[in-house]
Formats: sequence, C-alpha cells, structure tokens
Amino acid sequence: MAESLPIYDIEEQIVAGLRETRRLIVSAPTGSGKSTQVPQMLLDRGLLGAGQVVTLQPRRLAARLLAARVAWERKTQLGREVGYQIRFENVTSADTRIRFVTEGLLLRQMVQEPKLRGVAALIFDEFHERHLYGDITLARALDLQKTERPDLQILVMSATLEAALLEEYLKPCRVVESRGRMFPVEVEFATKPAYLDKRPTWDQVAEAFSDFVSSGGKGDVLVFMPGSFEISQTIEAIRRCPEARGFVLLPLHGELPPRDQDAAVARYDQRKVVVATNVAETSLTIDGIRCVIDSGLARIPRYDPYRGLNTLLIEKISRASADQRAGRAGRTAPGLCRRLWSQEEHTHRPQQELPEVKRLDLAEVVLTLKAAGVEDLRAFRWLEPPEEQALAHAEELLTDLGALKPIHHHLKPALNSPSPPSAGRCWRFPCTRGMPAYCSRRSSTVACIKPAFSPP
Repeated sequence: MAESLPIYDIEEQIVAGLRETRRLIVSAPTGSGKSTQVPQMLLDRGLLGAGQVVTLQPRRLAARLLAARVAWERKTQLGREVGYQIRFENVTSADTRIRFVTEGLLLRQMVQEPKLRGVAALIFDEFHERHLYGDITLARALDLQKTERPDLQILVMSATLEAALLEEYLKPCRVVESRGRMFPVEVEFATKPAYLDKRPTWDQVAEAFSDFVSSGGKGDVLVFMPGSFEISQTIEAIRRCPEARGFVLLPLHGELPPRDQDAAVARYDQRKVVVATNVAETSLTIDGIRCVIDSGLARIPRYDPYRGLNTLLIEKISRASADQRAGRAGRTAPGLCRRLWSQEEHTHRPQQELPEVKRLDLAEVVLTLKAAGVEDLRAFRWLEPPEEQALAHAEELLTDLGALKPIHHHLKPALNSPSPPSAGRCWRFPCTRGMPAYCSRRSSTVACIKPAFSPP
C-alpha cells in the first residue's frame, strides 16, 4: 500500500509548510516514496486548485517510469490524469493534473509561457544532482513567484541535500525531513586499491557476483556500471559464471527502448541481475534488490577545453552517490553493497559531485536565459554563481555565432597582443599547444592553429 511508505509520516508537515510559505525543502532517503507520492498528496489534499503539479526529473527514463507508476497507482490511463513530457515525446492531455518532465524542457517552456499559466506547483526532485538546468529553472521559478505568481508553490526534494545552502537560498521556506525506514546495508570494500587490479571492471563484477551467490546471498542483484558498453560486457561476464544459472540478466540505461527499460524494473518469478548506469541511483526503485555491486564509476558531463565542447567522461563517483547506490540494497530487507575500491580510496573521494554550473560550458543555457529576457547574467539569481571566465566565454561564443548582439562592456583580454585580422582570440583554456595561440574559428574549433606571427 502506498500509504505505508515513510513519506506519509510527514504528509501533514508537507501540507502545512506549503500553505504557510509556499516554499518547502523535503529531505527523505532513497525508497521513502517521495517521487511518486508527494505529487499525489498535493492533488488529493486540494493544494492545486484547478492547476497542475509539474515534477522535474533529471533523466528522461525516470520521468517516464515514474509517470507510469503513478498512473497505475491511481488506476488511470497514462496521459490522462497523469502524464509525462520529455524531448520528442508528450504523453499528456487537457485532463493532466500530475506531469513529470525533464529539467531543460520546463525551462524552455518557461521561455514560451513565462507565467506558467495552469501550473500550481513545481517539484524539483533529486535536486542534489545539481544539474545546470535544474539550478536555472529553480532560479526562474523563484523570480516568477516573487513577481507575477505569488500563488506558485515550490518544493525541492532529495535524499542528500546540502540543506543549509539551499535553505538560505530559498528563505523564507520550511524544511521537512523524513528518516525513512531503511533496512541495514552492510558495505564491503575491496581488499586492495582499485588501481592495483588490472582486470576489466566487468570481470571484477562477475567475481563479486559469484562470491555473493556461492556464499548463500538471497534476492536480486543491482550492478552499477558507467555506460552501455560496460553494461553489455558485464552481462556477458556474469552469464559465463556457473552461479548465474537461473538468473534473468537485464540491462538498464537511457538508450534502451521503453520496452526494455520496463523489463528491467518488472517483477519475475526467477531471480534477476540488473546492470544499470546511474539512472538507477535515484528516483527509480527496483523491487527485490538485496545486493548492490558498485563499480564506483559513472559517465559525468564535463567541459573539455581542448575540444571546446561538453563531453561525457568516465570518472569516480562521490561518496554521496555511493551512499545513494548502497541504499538500493536496503529497500525491502537487510542488504549488502560490495564496492570495487578500497576503504582508504573512499575517504579521498569528494563528498558531493561538483555542480554542473561549475564544470560545463554555459553557452546553451546563456542563450536560453537571454531568450527569457535575462539581460544581466551577473545579477541573475544563481544558487552558486559560475566562474566569470565561463560566462565571458559563453557570451563571446554566442556573439561570434551571431546569436547575441556584440557585448559592449569591456572584458580584460586574455592576451596583451592584438589578434591577427583573420583569426579570433582563443577562448579555450588551457591551449592545446601550451602556448598563446589563435583559433581558425572561435565557435567550435577542435584544434588550435599556430599563429602566423609570434605575439610579443
């Protein structure tokens, strides 16, 4: 029963907090039911009037699966009372009251409909991931609430929030916390540092799986890998293990067709192994998981100054992400999490991921903000302001592409020497040649060209 979920222990506090301040921070652990139940609370308790509640999700897969789950709970056809909207896919109707969307999509909708007519509440789910579009959309929502929509209700939810920073940013607001009912999860680390094990990660996972099953481990297994290639290799490695006999092996990542994604979260008479990217780290709950095997890796978007574009790099996850992953094993019973790195290595990992505003190219979001009428980016309501150089580079790039009018305020040049007439000053640092250089095109040049003259 949905009413038995831990989030219902704080339902009255959620309702009272929204009615008092219209701004609320909800901190609730993994598996508490916040993603599926809070939107329903707002609708059933009459907080929406005739409007919608829009729940922002950082991933398309989560938006779709959560909408399907809530529609099933409310015994309605998906797309009627409950729907979702992601890029190139809109499963909603005029009757939709609960809508799950991705962050960037809502921000673009706010450009087209600045007052968000028909929207009574915005829920920012899994906000701890600090996606760039989530930060920007929250800032725009707060400005809208302060000016033309004082009736707009704003909720920010996560399992691992930096509550102090966010509370200061949102004040006046209320903070509501649910302790949840997590079962204990035993965490086991590798006996030696990961860099000393030269085997492919998927072979290490297969060994950990075999050890878990042969030692009498019960329940299903969830494996975290960084991408689709590593997932396919891991499934093949596990399939070769004798202990895998009788298990259903399933991949889960954002590139799969919806039918295969649904298969990964379905229930089976047999035990199963789900090998997933970090899409299974938050929002989604896969029933029956008793063991998590964590590679400790994820594909994380980051700006590559050498190529001048955002790219996905395989990196070590933070301690907060590792805790989120471990919690998947304690949803319905005591569980086990096996990490493929040592405890000493764990202490050197960052506590939280660096917010995207600090590690991505800002050109796209700057263009969106300009289209929304934001003239002064330095005065924008940033939760954490980006580096000045990042903003300047974004503006310069968009100006060169003709997307923005020339910038009139003076920026200190990167070099003291004048640019040659046929080339622009390189906006990517550090230079690939390790020396002052000029780009043949300032927009998306992959490599610098050596200047025809030597700058003084």
